[in-house]
Amino acid sequence: MSESKITLYHANWSLCSQMVRVALLEKGIDFRLHHIKLCDQYPEGENLSKEFLALNPKATVPVITHCGSVICGSQKIIHYIDSLQGKNDVHLYPQDNPSEFEQWVSDTTITEGVGFAETIGTILPVFSSPLIQMMVKKLPFKSILRILLRHPIKQRKYIFISMYFFSAAKKFPNLGVSNFIDELIKIENMLTLENDYFGKSFSHIDINMMCLFHRLKDLQLEDILSTPLTPRIRKYWMNLQSRSSYKEGILNYYGAREKQIVDSFHQQNNGELLIKLKDKLYELNNA
Repeated sequence: MSESKITLYHANWSLCSQMVRVALLEKGIDFRLHHIKLCDQYPEGENLSKEFLALNPKATVPVITHCGSVICGSQKIIHYIDSLQGKNDVHLYPQDNPSEFEQWVSDTTITEGVGFAETIGTILPVFSSPLIQMMVKKLPFKSILRILLRHPIKQRKYIFISMYFFSAAKKFPNLGVSNFIDELIKIENMLTLENDYFGKSFSHIDINMMCLFHRLKDLQLEDILSTPLTPRIRKYWMNLQSRSSYKEGILNYYGAREKQIVDSFHQQNNGELLIKLKDKLYELNNA
């Protein structure tokens, strides 16, 4: 392994940041951390600073710097990380069925340019939108003005602004219900009782699923993973939570602020979305 440490620019609660932290821990690669206070969560909006935009003009995390290179986006970063020699003999990309594997990685990643709530990776941010809106509404007006003037991604800019002035996110999760259940059934059918993970060994897909399933826990939607219709997913989720990288890469980054945000959201949550998800699951099963 190179003597030069990776520097990871991340955010504690960011799904894609979680994915990269878990990958680094699974490989056993040492890294330095630089926490970025995102504009939808903090008044400082450090991802809109000139310094950070020089690293990533899209103003998103995660970003890594290593041996003079700058790599943005969890999918590209994890692919790069897997090419490095770490302390652990772990390979996050299998040799067989590379095209099918890459498609699953893409489908479980929060990929820019993918249609609204089309894949499980793009559905979870939609489910998260009421929680994000709760944080956006607490920002001072000058922070919203800064987002309007400086955020380079028009779609995100307008979503944050509509969240601040209106309640645009309230109905967003409903738009992902049918596709999410379709994806959940697909995953249930892909899993096997013989393997603990998506394939024969823990991989990039499992990293992504670990983070996506944990976000369901944040949103009080975790029960959809433990129904009589999803026994393999229930076992799979238990296996993912048993890995040390789950605690070290995700749970350990929930400080007082993150816990307070999630607790506040739970107090406002009426469980309506979970009921809709379960109803849709049983509806499709009986069809």
